[in-house]
Amino acid sequence: MDPQNQATTPTQAIPMGGQTTPPTPKPKKSGGFLSILVKLFLLIIFGSALLLGGFYLGSKSISQTPETTPSPTVASSPTATIPSPTLTSQKTKAVKAGLTGGNFFTPYIIDIPDGWTDARETTVAAGIDKLTLTKNGYSVTIYQAAMGGGGCLYPSDKPAEMSQTFTDFTDINGKSGQFRRSWNEQGGAKTLSYTVCKKGSDNSYGVLTPFGAISVASPNPAEPSILAEIDGMIASLNKQ
Repeated sequence: MDPQNQATTPTQAIPMGGQTTPPTPKPKKSGGFLSILVKLFLLIIFGSALLLGGFYLGSKSISQTPETTPSPTVASSPTATIPSPTLTSQKTKAVKAGLTGGNFFTPYIIDIPDGWTDARETTVAAGIDKLTLTKNGYSVTIYQAAMGGGGCLYPSDKPAEMSQTFTDFTDINGKSGQFRRSWNEQGGAKTLSYTVCKKGSDNSYGVLTPFGAISVASPNPAEPSILAEIDGMIASLNKQ
């Protein structure tokens, strides 16, 4: 045998027992640079999907947020129900009037704002009491005496006997019930006359109230702020 060949040939150790140990297999390479690119590309796609999903959910929640819509306002016509004003923001004085011991009318108290003048005429023997409130050509009169009454009718009501018909009115929510300052337009007249009617238990309106017959007069056209004061005074009427 050639000595050089003996030097280059590896010598395998043979364990005792005569069995040869197989060589340990080397791990396979994972795929190299191309595998890294694929994983990076998938990671970018996954991250983009998360961002887009978050943006979509956020925009959807914003779009579903209810918006506050202002309540519509309805312009009132002359025959519409109008809430009565109050005199709570004005300085007022309480005036007492009316007959005591009457069969139908009752003594009452009314709140009068600054700027109004009150005058009372009473004849107890005749059963008459009259309170007159005045300001700058406007007046309110509350009259108690022996007299007949009648009904108040409006455009939507059926005709009835012993009733007055009015084309216009303003509702007044008073301490002692529901009133209407009622009138008819009088063209070029310099003054307007109003009748205050009170709602009864049968939902009809009449010219006689527990405090007497109430009438109002104003220039034509009337100033809304002074009419508001008048309505506030009527709303304040109450039994003593």
